[in-house]
Amino acid sequence: MVNDWVLAHTGAAVTDSVLLQNLWGGYGELRRLYLQDRPSVILKCVLPPAEECASVSDRRKRRSYEVEQAWYQGPARHSQARLAACLATGGAGETRLLLLEDLANAGFKPGRPPQVGAGLRWLARFHASFLDARPAGVWEQGGYWHLDTRQEEFQRMPAGPLKEAARALDLLLKKARYQTLLHGDSKPANFLWKNSAEAAAVDFQYVGAGCGIRDVAYFLDCCASSSQVESWLDFYFRALQEACPDLPEGLEAEWRRLYPVAWADYARFMQGWGRPGPLDDYGRQQLRRALALL
Repeated sequence: MVNDWVLAHTGAAVTDSVLLQNLWGGYGELRRLYLQDRPSVILKCVLPPAEECASVSDRRKRRSYEVEQAWYQGPARHSQARLAACLATGGAGETRLLLLEDLANAGFKPGRPPQVGAGLRWLARFHASFLDARPAGVWEQGGYWHLDTRQEEFQRMPAGPLKEAARALDLLLKKARYQTLLHGDSKPANFLWKNSAEAAAVDFQYVGAGCGIRDVAYFLDCCASSSQVESWLDFYFRALQEACPDLPEGLEAEWRRLYPVAWADYARFMQGWGRPGPLDDYGRQQLRRALALL
């Protein structure tokens, strides 16, 4: 049935397929499909496991795949930043199908170590594309870790100043004057690299409105040492200015000021999910800076 669907949307028969990965939590799979006399394509097939039905996590994941389809059907076309072209969306019942350009055909490949500059340039172009945009279908608030959808993790946090300030820090980010669309899961694993200057991104399940520095703080936490953060922030804002020559006055100052808030907000999630220990020296410094803004 899926092969017939692909044939209907590409005009080419599937000659072979290779499993690239299973989706997080057993929600489906990602495959590379080889077509007759055509370039390969990527098929994302989402089929939620029946046993997970109705949990908080399950509802969040199901909604995330709805958002991803809505993203590719509309707003994605307006992105300056490189991403896969959407060839078709579909599905029936609980199954969702997303047929995408295979970015490998354009020279983009996963790899380590991540190219930090290329990733930040991608984020700058992405954020510049959607300043003040509020497209329908995406999350009202972008990002997979924001407090409204992570109450279970919040309850698991150890007591302390970060937990006490979590709601106030979240509110600071929500009330930022300058908003854009967030990728929402901007870890290096969701980027493909062509060279040290070019990147493309995948996995838009958590795209939605927000302060762009949240994407940047998460990305840098994943792949840059604390001693490099300031220079990489300078790099990002230069790239943002290049991508948006008419950048609103005051945006850079606001987002720089909110960087420690965004960092602390992500640390709040990690303390309740997978990094429960105390903050290191850099983390305590960022938390102090964030708390000073309250």
